[in-house]
Amino acid sequence: MNINNNITGHKKILIPILIFFAVISLSADPVLNAKSAILIDSQTGTILFEKNSNLSIPPASMTKLMSLYVVYKKIGEGVVSKNEIIRISKNADFRSLPPHSSLMFLEEGQEVTIADLMLGMAVPSGNDAAIAIAERIAGSVEGFVRLMNQEAEKLGLNSIHFEDASGLSSENRVTAADFVQFCSEYINRFPEALDELHSVSSFTYPKEKNWKANGTSVYGPITQYNRNNLLTTYVPVDGLKTGYIDESGYNIALTATMNNNQKSKRRLIAVILGGLGENSTEGSLLRAIDGINLLSYGFYNFRTIKSEIPTIESPKIWKGTKTELKIKYPEIPFITLPSDKAVILRVDVILPNNIIAPVKKDEVIGEIIQYADKEIIGKYNITAAEDIPKGNLFIRLLDSIKIFFLKLSGDY
Repeated sequence: MNINNNITGHKKILIPILIFFAVISLSADPVLNAKSAILIDSQTGTILFEKNSNLSIPPASMTKLMSLYVVYKKIGEGVVSKNEIIRISKNADFRSLPPHSSLMFLEEGQEVTIADLMLGMAVPSGNDAAIAIAERIAGSVEGFVRLMNQEAEKLGLNSIHFEDASGLSSENRVTAADFVQFCSEYINRFPEALDELHSVSSFTYPKEKNWKANGTSVYGPITQYNRNNLLTTYVPVDGLKTGYIDESGYNIALTATMNNNQKSKRRLIAVILGGLGENSTEGSLLRAIDGINLLSYGFYNFRTIKSEIPTIESPKIWKGTKTELKIKYPEIPFITLPSDKAVILRVDVILPNNIIAPVKKDEVIGEIIQYADKEIIGKYNITAAEDIPKGNLFIRLLDSIKIFFLKLSGDY
């Protein structure tokens, strides 16, 4: 910390803040069925658990999260709107997709809104919906995939690569470590996606407004349910997306919130890749168990908390045009800590008693040191909130006399 030589007589103000957690032993790390996993606190980015998090695995239908990220960006840029209606091409007709594909059941010639296509990707995981929306935004699936890879590159997620917009290809690759960072970016940038898409439990398509001119549909209205069964079995969960192909195993990106001890919501994000299972029933069940175990571990064993800084009396200014300095406190970030003991958060506020003018706005005049128990976990500068130039000759002479006598009495 570089502090102006005109600052003298520091005072150290100790502000202990005690936050008591239940005194318990941390539960053992969860034992997961999946090959790879990671769990983070969304607010602080703290990694709470990881297992082989740099293992490269196909994301399967979790690919659609990046597709939806691109769509939301293009909506924000005015390229498309959620209410825009598009006509379904032959390429996006469900009969053009490989057998056993996840489908929205689009048919060539049907007219569908962008919003419904987004739901079709998020809820029933429609590969046909991914093709339709890719063609509208980029002219082709190939062009859309380039946009997806460009976004991954912009975010610095070097392990992520896509070959299609739906997740069918085993050449799509992610690591849990990078994909959880992407999920955090997606939620922070487009929080509306959770309510609009990823917490929606069911989706019905087509409706009469979507039918072709002859007023018919191959199957008629079909109601499909979100593949993320934790939406209905584990209350805190409000997203995100499952995925499966033979080459990947059973994948899921999860997010959930729970009340924090400081009257705020705390969000966790988990990515689980490469879950095992002899069949879809077993694989989906084991994936859900992994998800519950991982989220419960994070909520039970960690807390996210923040030190509050009280208002401190402004330092005295000498030989300047003002006698008190307005100060600007830093924003102290939230931190995530284990909850197995009573944690003492303490902040030491170090401010000078006296400052000699001139003072420049944003000049460092003090600091805050943050401790968790005895460990320093952060240092933050306190700065001047205003300029205070030197006073006139009379003020400077008068203050010099006052300082002389204050020093004699030990009060300076």
